[in-house]
Amino acid sequence: MTYPEGEVTIAVVGKYTSLLDSYKSLAEALTHGGIAIMSGSSCSGWTARSSSAGLSLRRDPSLESAHAILVPGGFGNRGTEGMIRAAQFARERSVPYLGICFGMQMAVIEAARNMAGLKGAGSTEFGECEHPIVGLMTE
Repeated sequence: MTYPEGEVTIAVVGKYTSLLDSYKSLAEALTHGGIAIMSGSSCSGWTARSSSAGLSLRRDPSLESAHAILVPGGFGNRGTEGMIRAAQFARERSVPYLGICFGMQMAVIEAARNMAGLKGAGSTEFGECEHPIVGLMTE
């Protein structure tokens, strides 16, 4: 039998982190990815879940100790500012950022706001904004 050579902690910053099965498919994918690289269960990082609704960049222990940050998909604007702060945290500290669908959109908005100086950058999914960086297909 082969045993893991290490362990990876991935902080998940999402809207539904309080629901154990909300990101089940991602947890399974991380576990299997860990097996492929002889790493301990990537699922261990799921203990470091952070609700995007209350995320602060100031010393969030689940982000500080993470080897990577995963922001999964979602809909609507609840918790988006926390996701954007997670993307900023990852970028500023060179922590790998895994943006899945909506999570990648939040990273693009973060970059537009903080790297390109477009302070009013946002998504039309949330309503009108000064700089619509992400737009709905119906537009």
